[in-house]
Amino acid sequence: MPEATSARPEDFRRICFVIMPFGTKEVSIGKATRSVDFNQVYREIFAPAIAAVELPASEGGGTLIPKRADTDFHSGHIDLEMYELIEYSRFALADITGLNANVFYELGARHRAHESGTAIFRQVDAAIPFDINKIKALPYAIDPRAKAQESIDTIRRVLTESLARNAWDSPIMLALRKQREDMTVNLQQVLIDAENALRGGDKERAHQLWIRATELDPDNPITFIKASAYPKQKGRWELVSQLLLKALAAEKSYGTARTESSYGDAWRELGIAQNKLEGATFPASGREALERAVHYAPDDFDAWASLGGILRRVPDLTGALGAYEKAVEVSEGHPYPRLMALKLRARIDGRFEPDTDTVIALAEAAAYRTAQTESDPPMDSPWCFFDLAEVRLYQKKKDKAIELVEAGLLRSTASWMPGTFLSALALLPEGADIPGLDEVRRLARAREQVLKQQEEAEEAAKKAAGENAEGSGSE
Repeated sequence: MPEATSARPEDFRRICFVIMPFGTKEVSIGKATRSVDFNQVYREIFAPAIAAVELPASEGGGTLIPKRADTDFHSGHIDLEMYELIEYSRFALADITGLNANVFYELGARHRAHESGTAIFRQVDAAIPFDINKIKALPYAIDPRAKAQESIDTIRRVLTESLARNAWDSPIMLALRKQREDMTVNLQQVLIDAENALRGGDKERAHQLWIRATELDPDNPITFIKASAYPKQKGRWELVSQLLLKALAAEKSYGTARTESSYGDAWRELGIAQNKLEGATFPASGREALERAVHYAPDDFDAWASLGGILRRVPDLTGALGAYEKAVEVSEGHPYPRLMALKLRARIDGRFEPDTDTVIALAEAAAYRTAQTESDPPMDSPWCFFDLAEVRLYQKKKDKAIELVEAGLLRSTASWMPGTFLSALALLPEGADIPGLDEVRRLARAREQVLKQQEEAEEAAKKAAGENAEGSGSE
């Protein structure tokens, strides 16, 4: 069997594919049944009208080339050539006279493939089916000769104007475009509502709106990342992990539009969440995710600091120190990784003796975090309070440290926050002479316990509500 010979791309740009019945068919036109020689229609009406259509100069000029399946296909793969012409031809002309099934199949395929570049014709008084009755199906006549010439002129004019305007003529594409436009309008309103809820302090409503945004735009990784913010604050790490895994899956559909920064953000937050998880659902430590985060976003100090946190739990104190020092470097001295590096050096050396450079660094950290605690509202809360409290401890300012810790604990929304602060302080070597350290730890443990009890009560209430709802539904 000979192989199919596909037209070159430049040939398709000049072709008008004619979708129509072949041979002589008995068709209903008006209230009568007539014999129509469609081969004659092609030869005497469509072909000469198409051949007289000049292509725009911007497309290289020349004229359209008429092509029909039965007369112009020569290879053994007629179906392949037909589908290529449906898909790639510059224009398609369909004759729906007689409501031929093959014609409508090919017309539907063309409408799904192209938003423009298709025209529909029918003999005078031929029926128009309901599905396309809102599309212009222009009449033509083959007899008498004067009417035939008028039809040729009409077809040539319609095709010429259609090529020049390139207006959308596919009902499928028009419907899908409207759906996308409606979805975009709805999505934009949801995003606005989410931001307004966040500004108003209603974080739970903002979260629910972000979840709605992920449903409306499931290929946008940023909406998944934003939707994970509230459950992160509440310590709902399994939900956070699920949302971030969806964000990373959505990144693949972004292709070249994907930004490396959002990709790195998703890996970083996934690593943080996985490191907090307990149990068998998500057993990964988060190390792999954070290593990917620093690969995609090497200037993300938070990713480096989070990687340091995982390495110190391995434990790999030397590796953790390197990660924290890298975080200090890329952040140009952010207090959190700087304080973590200070504690790790002290743990590795077995003593806590800040040198002159460290004292200067602590003063710089204090200035940075003080500005954040005094903002309205405080920035990076509760961490700005915890870091500044730690600095005041090292500066022998016990009372101020306790005051700052209390402020940070009041702003902690989940037990993992004071728990993280306690874990960091646990790096200090045994016997370190730091007045107020024990009191700070006691306060943090007490607040952690209170928040855990609240979380357990909330979880029990949700479970009970769910069981009640199931019970009501089964009655």
